[in-house]
Amino acid sequence: MKRYNILIVEDDWMIGDLLKKILQREEYNVCLIKEGKDINDIINEIDLVIMDVMLPGDDGYQITKKLKSLGLNIPVIFLSARNDMDSKLQGLKIGEDYMTKPFDPRELLLRMEKLLENQYGTFAQIKHLYIDAEHKRVFNNDLHNEVVFTAIERKIFFYLYENRNRILTKEHFFEYLWQLEDRNQNIMNVHIKKVRTKINDNTGEIIQNIYGEGYRLNTYIKK
Repeated sequence: MKRYNILIVEDDWMIGDLLKKILQREEYNVCLIKEGKDINDIINEIDLVIMDVMLPGDDGYQITKKLKSLGLNIPVIFLSARNDMDSKLQGLKIGEDYMTKPFDPRELLLRMEKLLENQYGTFAQIKHLYIDAEHKRVFNNDLHNEVVFTAIERKIFFYLYENRNRILTKEHFFEYLWQLEDRNQNIMNVHIKKVRTKINDNTGEIIQNIYGEGYRLNTYIKK
């Protein structure tokens, strides 16, 4: 299961440290900072932000607007002592969720889980790959390194994944992917090689060539 990277932006160190311990207990990777000026160096490694509103310098709304303007599609939950309706509406307009202090950690954890699932899907892991079968997405090592497949490469990978640990012959692929007139005995080798390169599987541990039979995507790989 993917261990998500969570950023807490909170200037009250007691609240921030308590929240960090709660999230670490749930096996999240957590980074805690006190203000927005420290965010740029780490944001590209972050999967979700828990953002206070009242901060030194730029407030949480301003920081989040800057992040969104950069095209960073990272969910933000505002966690603030402001409980008036205008603040809540502003937070929900800028970010993805808004909670008020004091808060119940169980509610925050559930909201985080839902946001992460909606944003990134539910992942399976094979070695260094994280696989979101529902949305047909594959990531190398972390969620900020998505594999860029062509349409045919994506079909090949997920056809293998849907039939994982089973041998698929070239005939299986031809029936699934190509019309009769497009068949070529070398075309599968070329496409498989490209897929392997993109998923950093040049040794063929994940997508294995079964000599004389076809290909198999392995989920059980010896270390």
